[in-house]
Amino acid sequence: MTQGKAPTGKPRTKRPSASGVKMRDVARLAGTSTQTVSRVISRPELVAESTRQLVERAIVELNYIPNSAARLLASSASRIVAVIIPSLSATVYAQEVHHIVRVLEERSFSTLIGNSDYSQEREERLVQSFLERQPEGFILTGTEHTERTTALLKRSGVPIVETFDGDSPAMDMSVGFSNFQAGRTVAELFRTRGLSRLAFVGGRQDQDFRANARYAGYCDRLAQDGLAPVVRVELDLPMRQADGIAALDRVLAAEPLTQAIFFSADNMAISALLECNRRGIGVPDQIAICGFGNYDYGDALIPSLTTISVPFEEMGALAAREILARIDGDSERPRQTVMPFRLIRRGSA
Repeated sequence: MTQGKAPTGKPRTKRPSASGVKMRDVARLAGTSTQTVSRVISRPELVAESTRQLVERAIVELNYIPNSAARLLASSASRIVAVIIPSLSATVYAQEVHHIVRVLEERSFSTLIGNSDYSQEREERLVQSFLERQPEGFILTGTEHTERTTALLKRSGVPIVETFDGDSPAMDMSVGFSNFQAGRTVAELFRTRGLSRLAFVGGRQDQDFRANARYAGYCDRLAQDGLAPVVRVELDLPMRQADGIAALDRVLAAEPLTQAIFFSADNMAISALLECNRRGIGVPDQIAICGFGNYDYGDALIPSLTTISVPFEEMGALAAREILARIDGDSERPRQTVMPFRLIRRGSA
């Protein structure tokens, strides 16, 4: 064979590179129209399964990457929902977000996630930044925001769901639970044991608004029996597990005869319980301990941790469904959904 000549035979059809693949290329390979391809990308539930599979195989084979900017201009819909949480590391928010994403992905919506780090000012900046992406909805944590955040969101006209708070009025819609009643429930538990020297550990008042509501409910139930306000220890957010030990020290320094402590998060309660075991402080005979959140491993301790369990997964899924329902045109959504919590009484209280 003479060098430099290409082999003879039928020329191969050159496929476009991934960066140059167009929707028409996908339609040609799948044997459908570009409109059908567009519908598979944006509203797959409206396309027959056999057709959808043809299109999805063509997308994979050609490495087609949909042009989200072009789709946005064409449809005036971003198919994005923005979610802002206070912490990326806390178990409760991870559980919520996992199920938000799961529900939204079933409808081919993308999730834009922001971490406010418990700062209202940072949340405001995230909202402003996310609005530039024209999301079709927002899911926020809590009902406390800066005035500008509230104004920006209301002006946007998109559906908004606030989570984790079932006590305060919603800006638009809310899916949460009563932090106030959770606090009352823990105080009731301690009072049924005849305990009166009580303490509360949570985040700083100017940061942890939901812990404030738990504290208010806690004190409300104690006031019913004529008891004075409890020892309160405030910690900077985000709280670390080791903060539970420091908080235990601060409680005992303020009131050495403390009989029970309500921790606003299980991670601190777990570290405090382990520290009590190390020091030989009997739990619950000398100090009863209750946490919040029903985190992993709380039931594996000795004694096992009494706690408040909240359906964080269901809360996230329902928040996502409320957004989707409003996007679909259902304007009769409930403004406020209060989910039940459950006291799990174990060995520590």
